[in-house]
Amino acid sequence: MGEIRLFPGLLSPPAGLDFLRDLPSEEGLHLIAFGEGALAALKVAFKEEVRSLVLLSPILRKDPLLSAKLSALRFGLETGGLEGFARVGRALFFGPRAVESEEVLGVWKEGLSEGKVRRWLHLVEGLSDERRWLRGTEARVLVVQGAWDAFTPPFYGKEVADFAKGEAVRFTLEEAGHLVPWEAWEEVLDLVGDFLLGEAFRPLPGGLAL
Repeated sequence: MGEIRLFPGLLSPPAGLDFLRDLPSEEGLHLIAFGEGALAALKVAFKEEVRSLVLLSPILRKDPLLSAKLSALRFGLETGGLEGFARVGRALFFGPRAVESEEVLGVWKEGLSEGKVRRWLHLVEGLSDERRWLRGTEARVLVVQGAWDAFTPPFYGKEVADFAKGEAVRFTLEEAGHLVPWEAWEEVLDLVGDFLLGEAFRPLPGGLAL
């Protein structure tokens, strides 16, 4: 049984990534991160020997398109407080599976505070290209994103997987958005559970791996 460390990010619902905490895993250290928490996880991986790294909707660089979305979120916060931020965020963070659910939106908003939102905006607005931290670890990498993620579309995750120094695998889940760990938690649980046990990299004929 290995050790699992969670990096849920500042915009997670109150329970964060706790549903992944007790999954069985291979011996060694396993890091699971959501959103901007990917950077903190990668900094740990740079300093310590890590067996696997799970990145859920990772945010590791800022480009003009992401900057425009951040500006809209900041405008929502400054003009409408947390409610204004959540109104803009509803369009950017949720996929069709959850966007119409007032219950899901309410649970997400429970985990927000103005201080956390401002810290999140400051952190993401200050990102450079942090994918370089991936070169500091040879841990196997799993990237999971929502196919309908309007905030960090799937090509962001492809960039992360392509940049990984070790083995990497990427999945996109239909009808889920940026908050994929909670919108599609059963699928995420299955994918992460298999990955922590090494099931995602079973050898195939010819030496290839899934």
